[in-house]
Amino acid sequence: MKMRFLTLLALFFCCATAHAQDVEAVQEPFVPYFSLELGTGIAPIHTLMRQTSLSYDYEIADKGLSPKGQPWSPAFSLSAAWHTHLKWEFVLTGGVSWCHYKVVQYDTFGTDPQGKPRYDLDKPLRSFRRNSEFAGALFFQARRFWNPTQKVKLYSAAGFGAYWEGKHIQPVPSLTPIAVRFGTGPLKFFIENTFSPAATALQIGLGWTF
Repeated sequence: MKMRFLTLLALFFCCATAHAQDVEAVQEPFVPYFSLELGTGIAPIHTLMRQTSLSYDYEIADKGLSPKGQPWSPAFSLSAAWHTHLKWEFVLTGGVSWCHYKVVQYDTFGTDPQGKPRYDLDKPLRSFRRNSEFAGALFFQARRFWNPTQKVKLYSAAGFGAYWEGKHIQPVPSLTPIAVRFGTGPLKFFIENTFSPAATALQIGLGWTF
């Protein structure tokens, strides 16, 4: 009986030691790191609103131009992230977006009483690509990681910033309800459900950790 007890005790000690080593291996000391992230996604709300206003752009209408088809709005962002704590990361992001669309140039048929040319909407002369004015954005976010020790990490973020188009500057909030980051080594991929000055609803990209 005593021998069995000593054997069980020895086995328990070995198991406990092995478990402690595993826990220690998993819970390595956290080392802060820096990363750069390049992202793209659905254009921010202010650029999407620009799409809807193209049909009422009197500046191009006065030149006999009219938008044709569905505009395309590219959006790109570059972020610098400081992972200062196991569960927290602080991010500064710059973004740019614009409307890329097709326009039709119409022929003229005289002038109106003010001397401006009249355009014949039944006689298109040519069509070509045109870009709207670039819209820029700069904002700060704090990210909270929910499972920081896992290879596939979930996080949320919130912050504040501004966007500008021409001379117009507008402060706006930034919110990322849920996002996923995955990858091993210095290269990371991410998918975000976000509402920010850089993207609306969806943003994807990759990051490089230093």
